[in-house]
Amino acid sequence: MSRLITRIVALVFAVVTLAAITPLPSDERFVEPNSALQPVFRVERAMPPLVKAPPERIRFPVATRRTAALPEIGIAEQTPPSAEVVAPLPFIAGDGPPMRGTRIAQTGRLDVYVGLRTFTPEQIAAIAPRLEELLRGNEERFGFQLQQRVSIAFYRPSLAPSKDTRGIAYTEEGRAEVYYRPNEDIERALVVASHELAHHLQAQRYGDDAQKRADIILLEGLATWITGPPWLAKYGVARWKERARQIGDSGVPLRLLNAQRYGDNIAYELWASFVDFLIERDGMEKMHALYVSGRGREPGSADYQGIYGASLNELANEWRVWVRS
Repeated sequence: MSRLITRIVALVFAVVTLAAITPLPSDERFVEPNSALQPVFRVERAMPPLVKAPPERIRFPVATRRTAALPEIGIAEQTPPSAEVVAPLPFIAGDGPPMRGTRIAQTGRLDVYVGLRTFTPEQIAAIAPRLEELLRGNEERFGFQLQQRVSIAFYRPSLAPSKDTRGIAYTEEGRAEVYYRPNEDIERALVVASHELAHHLQAQRYGDDAQKRADIILLEGLATWITGPPWLAKYGVARWKERARQIGDSGVPLRLLNAQRYGDNIAYELWASFVDFLIERDGMEKMHALYVSGRGREPGSADYQGIYGASLNELANEWRVWVRS
């Protein structure tokens, strides 16, 4: 029995061996099986990313009226800064009236001359632009611009019409003269020049007839008031009220009609303070009306009663209270 089992096993082994060495069919006879294996990896052709549509722009309603400007957020193109608009300086063409001496400079509205034995031509050339600046300051305070060119000259004091005269304005002729020695303070000479230019503003605003008959309190008081800060700076004060108080504290009585007995400067400063009081009290328009109401050079000749409803004495009493307030 054991021999039979051994023969059967041997036979099976032989059949298997013969099958192993039998040649496989060629590629031409190979048939693709009906069932395909499930792929482990899935490879797709590379595709460019989808182009997304641009987001819709958000539009804000345009305001028809804004109470406050809102800053815009964003990157603005760099542009050069716009040039600052500068108003042209006042200018009057032509020449001013000729004067003795040498014409050193012409500014926008002034012809500047110098004579002998006073400041040097170089000094006058250096201050010529400042004369124009002082004129502009006068115009701002007075509210009126020069309409015709003015010539101004610096001469030695011996040419002055009187011993104590430092400056004089010939308003009908369009010229002014300032009298100083070579070694004197040129800054004070500038203040005098500014005062004389103020007279030209008065004459050109009110007319020659009104200028000829202006009350001297207003003629000199208003011109000194127009000169303003450069004059006050000599005393270290900022207001005409303060300057009048200084004068009163020095022992000079605060009187308008007799002020000149203490010197022209004191009189001009007290009168400028009085003008300042009237302007503060009732404004510039009434001051203009009072100025043209003058009936002569005498102090008090203007129509104070008609313009202000009070006499000069009554207004002076109010002014003294104002100075001390």
